[in-house]
Amino acid sequence: MKYILISLLIVLSLNVGKIAAFNARFTFNSFVRDPPPASNVTVNATWVFIREVNVTLVRMTISNLQSSQYAALGLGQNQSMGEAHVFVCKRFANNSIVIQRFINPEGHHPPVPAGSEQGGVFTPLPSKFIDGNVICQFSLSDFAPETLKQLDTLRPLSPTAKYHPLFAVGRLNSTGDAQYHNGREPQSSLVQLNENQNLMFRENATKPFAAHSMTKNKKNTGIFLHE
Repeated sequence: MKYILISLLIVLSLNVGKIAAFNARFTFNSFVRDPPPASNVTVNATWVFIREVNVTLVRMTISNLQSSQYAALGLGQNQSMGEAHVFVCKRFANNSIVIQRFINPEGHHPPVPAGSEQGGVFTPLPSKFIDGNVICQFSLSDFAPETLKQLDTLRPLSPTAKYHPLFAVGRLNSTGDAQYHNGREPQSSLVQLNENQNLMFRENATKPFAAHSMTKNKKNTGIFLHE
């Protein structure tokens, strides 16, 4: 009888251990999970130049962007993902939306925060998550005249300079920084900030882009949100 009781206790203890381990894995997988890769994301970037005050108003309308993901608009001196002024629209898990300005100097280094010393004053405007779409808005103003052209590095942002539009989408990490982009597309056309623009980027889910590390003139003046 004693042998039977000991055997039952051993079997029961082993089963309890298995159940506990299973529950621990289930809990972890249920609550700690990376966001899915961005796919089928569409970015419509438009801007309006107001000549009277020398201000450019920019709006990014993004479809299919999931929580903890971002979409970025770059203005590049060439068609590479480096040497560019970058504006990153982030959707956080609570559906709050943030737009930030960066530069991506010296090739493919991770973007770093940028200020007015990089050309023009960047002012975030009301940005929201509405009807399944992310809307990011900002203005660029008070551009200082260029006194020196720096050919070997990223030049300050200028309303008269010509840029290649660059688009990227990807995940945010746990600190809210762009982790990497799994969709990216440089465009061969050239744009200027002092000319109205309407640009479109569609990520091709059937032919995805490779992941990379990160750690014309169409007038429309009624497109901006107000609080």
